[in-house]
Amino acid sequence: MEHSKNYLIRGLAVVAGILMVGVAVGLFKLAEMGADPFTAMNTGISSVLNMQFGTLQLLVNTGILVLIFLFKRQFIGFGTIFNMVFVGYTADFTMWLVGKLGITFATIPVRISVLAAAALLICIGDALYISADMGMAPYDAAGYVVQTLTKEKIQFRVARIILDSICVGIAFFTGTQAGILRKIIGIGTILLTFCTGPLIQFFRVRWSDPLLSKATGQQKE
Repeated sequence: MEHSKNYLIRGLAVVAGILMVGVAVGLFKLAEMGADPFTAMNTGISSVLNMQFGTLQLLVNTGILVLIFLFKRQFIGFGTIFNMVFVGYTADFTMWLVGKLGITFATIPVRISVLAAAALLICIGDALYISADMGMAPYDAAGYVVQTLTKEKIQFRVARIILDSICVGIAFFTGTQAGILRKIIGIGTILLTFCTGPLIQFFRVRWSDPLLSKATGQQKE
């Protein structure tokens, strides 16, 4: 019974965290001040290939998942699959809903506010579902794989900055080809490139790890 309760709590944390990330990704795109690096890359590629964003993101995640399976398969779990399937489509739904409601982010102050809120939501959502320890998204796991393979000489926060920088490079190339460079790369992209890794680690240590440890009665290592 206790095991089932812990599993349910962790599962709910995964769902809540990943939905937060999906909503934030959609808001980032609507603010048009640059998407997060991974989304910027996938948006650029999907535009070049004329493919739905959610479908392209699922395909890219699947490719990364193969590499994670080869090197650190313990990072694969419920959270991995849920993230792969729902982040992209949640972002698409968020954008559709905002448009359907007639909400616009027309002024710079409003767009900056949306950008800041989305940035925090991405990091908080990532921290929450990663702390649940039920598997990570392929892209999030990649940073921890780098940390593990380098025997922690490269910490997650640094590995994430490196990976984000690579994504921005690909986004720059594909965004230029598709004519959407200004929509996918901006101040928000640069902000998350250098802040996502450190902020996820911060929120895990200060908030989500202690929260889930208390809720499940299990101490995080």
